[in-house]
Amino acid sequence: MTDLQIKDFIAVYDIQQKFIKSFRSLMEQNTCADLDISHKNISIETINLDFELLDGDSIAFKSQMDQGGNKIGYYRLVFGLNGELIDDFLVIY
Repeated sequence: MTDLQIKDFIAVYDIQQKFIKSFRSLMEQNTCADLDISHKNISIETINLDFELLDGDSIAFKSQMDQGGNKIGYYRLVFGLNGELIDDFLVIY
């Protein structure tokens, strides 16, 4: 996929909004202890998502997580090329 195709994919499947909803749901459904964080005042950047093509049939988007000005990990969503959410990952450094 080219950068233009990635931008189209993000727009067509509303990836930024799906990222926000999925992350919000994760934060609401888990305790700070479950997430291994000190508090839930965490932000993610959805404007400039990193991406990676996986095996030609899926694409992963990643956003760094920020807590109080410090990068504490990342949140990653994996989508099929049809826009269907396949999986999500939360990694705390």
